Amino acid sequence: MSRPGGLSRSLAGWIPAVGALALIALAVAPSACSTSTLSIGEESADAGAPPPLVHVDASQADVRDAPIGACPTSECPAGRATCASNPFPCAVDFLSDDDNCGGCGNACPVLGGRHASTTCVNGTCSLKCDATYFDCNGRMEDGCEVDLAFDNENCGDCGVVCPDLHRCTNRQCVCEVWDSCGACGNVCPPPDPSLPTFPPEWNADYGCVNDLCNQPTCHAGYGDCNNDFAPSGTSGDGCETFTREDPQHCGECGNACAPGEDCWDGQCICRCGSSCFKKLDYDIRNCGACGVACLGVAGGNGEPVCDHGVCDYRCFGSHADCDHDLANGCETNILDDPLNCGGCGIRCDGVEGQACVEGRCTVEECTVR
Repeated sequence: MSRPGGLSRSLAGWIPAVGALALIALAVAPSACSTSTLSIGEESADAGAPPPLVHVDASQADVRDAPIGACPTSECPAGRATCASNPFPCAVDFLSDDDNCGGCGNACPVLGGRHASTTCVNGTCSLKCDATYFDCNGRMEDGCEVDLAFDNENCGDCGVVCPDLHRCTNRQCVCEVWDSCGACGNVCPPPDPSLPTFPPEWNADYGCVNDLCNQPTCHAGYGDCNNDFAPSGTSGDGCETFTREDPQHCGECGNACAPGEDCWDGQCICRCGSSCFKKLDYDIRNCGACGVACLGVAGGNGEPVCDHGVCDYRCFGSHADCDHDLANGCETNILDDPLNCGGCGIRCDGVEGQACVEGRCTVEECTVR
């Protein structure tokens, strides 16, 4: 219901500082629709008598002196509209709504099978490429025809051509000759028969080291961490350390894991239950205790969280869980819903049809008498 003077209790936070003057006017005016205004007179000579009220005809009052307020309205702000595709009033932004781009019902087309889609930008449908794809020829009819991650003629960017013996891999030109040493295509010859051989337990062989061919080197996953390789073959133990599991040399020689950590596949990890594990307060896979996982709805406009060892579900900024049912996640869009505007239960009911835009009930400037 609207209130006298066009002010609503639910809009208290909307009234600017100048609205304080409007409240003074309301305090002495019996109705905003009155045809006369009341002015507070000078202090009476009789201190015990109330100050007189002087009646001034409204037609003679200077409207420039009237305070300015914010009154509820059902009118949509500039650039917003009510369209059939959205259940909420004034919820459509013509500048960015893919279903109503520039006007109600003007949906941006779907480009199936062309590694592209269209999206509304400043009221115009524009081409949007899928990840790693790009429109290098500038023709919308074939969409985004180039995969910049694997195209040898357009590697990482349009027009970047990979040289001979190279292949575009993850946006970079990579040498196709996997056993090159020092330069792409430079393959090391077999080791000289005069070089000493290594016993199997040394986990060693000859290979490319620092761009030089046929140098003693360790097998993958092993290291000479005691510096006793003995290339002469007369003494030593070769590559004695399995760096994929050794907690003192995890991944490489000298990389020691912290107390309580394990070395797994060359990486130091801290398992739940060990002395190093300090994540029970916030780990969603081990919330409060090992193995306690926080659950949540996938794609429910929110995400599960572990807050001080207690599982919870946190909504993204534009949504809220107003029905208190995590089975449907954060179902309410508090930026557009006039029954939950900016938060659950906040209603835009100053006038019939008042909308919620960007989490605020719509108002318009008005003169408060």
